[in-house]
Amino acid sequence: MQTFDLWNQLNLRSYKMKQFKAKSKKILFSLLMITGLFKILPAQEINPLYDIQKVHFGFSIIGNWGKLKYTTAPNFMDFDTIQQINTQSFPGFGVGGIMNVRISDYFDFRTMVNIQFVERHLEYRFKGGDVKVAKMNSTYMEIPLLIKYKSKRNRNTRFYWVGGATYRYDFASDINTDRSNTKPIVALQPATFSYDVGAGFDFYYPYFKFSPEIRISNGIGNSLVKDPYFYASSLSRMSPKLIQFFLHFEG
Repeated sequence: MQTFDLWNQLNLRSYKMKQFKAKSKKILFSLLMITGLFKILPAQEINPLYDIQKVHFGFSIIGNWGKLKYTTAPNFMDFDTIQQINTQSFPGFGVGGIMNVRISDYFDFRTMVNIQFVERHLEYRFKGGDVKVAKMNSTYMEIPLLIKYKSKRNRNTRFYWVGGATYRYDFASDINTDRSNTKPIVALQPATFSYDVGAGFDFYYPYFKFSPEIRISNGIGNSLVKDPYFYASSLSRMSPKLIQFFLHFEG
C-alpha cells in the first residue's frame, strides 16, 4: 500500500512539473512577443532628455500568479486521516500607480500603490478519496519600495533590473472568519512583507515610456494564522508568493 501511495505521489509531482514547464513556456513566449512588437522603433533616439527629468509618474496593468510555500507540522503523521496536502495556483490581475525618482544615470528609486486580486487554494486529500479545498482569495493593497538599475540606453531601448521590498495588506483575509474541523479554512495574516526581484525593458516613445516587466515576490516570515483545527494545525509555516507581470506606462 505504501509503495502504491509513493507511486501516486511521484506521478502527481511529474504531472505538476510538466504543467509548470508548459506554463513557463507560454509566459516566456508571451513576453518575447510583447518585446518583439515594441522593439519595432525608429532608428533615431526619441526624447533624449527623458531620463534627465527628476520624477516620472505613470500607471501599471498587472497580471499575477499566486502561489503558497508551506511546511507541514512536526506531528503531521499523527493526522492519520490526511493523506496529502497540495497547493493550487490561479491567475489574477491588478492595477497600480507609479512614482519613479531619478537617483543617478543608472539608478532610480521606484514606489507604487497597487491593488491586486490573487487566488490560491490548499487541497487536502483524505484517506478514502475525500478531497477538501481551502480557498484563499486575497485582495491586496500593496506598496513596493524598489531600486531600479538601468543599463546604458541603446537608442530607444534599455534593459533593467529591479529589487526591493513590498508591504501588503489583504482586505479579504479570513483571520476573523469562524473556523472548525468541518470548514476548510486556512487564514493568512492580513499584513505581510516580501522581498522582490525582477527585470524588464524600457521602450521610449514620443509621449510615454512603455516597460514590460516580470517580478517574483517571496513572502518574509511565517504568515500562517494558527488555530486548533486540523486544516491549519497540520501546518507549521506558510508564506505567500507571487509571480507578477507588469505593463508599465510612464509619462
